[in-house]
Amino acid sequence: MKKITWIILLILALILLDKSCNNDNSSLGNDKIIQTESRKTAAKWYVGGTLHKSTIFEWKKSSEKNKLATCGDFIAKTVDKNTSLEIIKEKAENLKICIDEATREQKITDNEKVSKMAATCVVILGY
Repeated sequence: MKKITWIILLILALILLDKSCNNDNSSLGNDKIIQTESRKTAAKWYVGGTLHKSTIFEWKKSSEKNKLATCGDFIAKTVDKNTSLEIIKEKAENLKICIDEATREQKITDNEKVSKMAATCVVILGY
């Protein structure tokens, strides 16, 4: 029963993130979200995410900035369009930590897609 529940949750999460991966993968892509935020967010943490279709092996070798920007893209597809950039960043950071922790020292996950692991983490985190 436990395996069935896990599989159902994973499938639901994959469906959700699959839609976001099939869309334009430009970072966030939500002009409405960015417009509501101050232009003083000079760091632009959400720019440059390129790991949407990558494997966990590639994820592990990537920069923290790239990981965070990619997670920002995933989260932006799961929240209301009026969600603040601050909230998206907080959720993206949590998603990044979840993926990192779930795959740390786990070579068995190296061939998995980042999007699949992100989908699992989104469900676990309740996003």
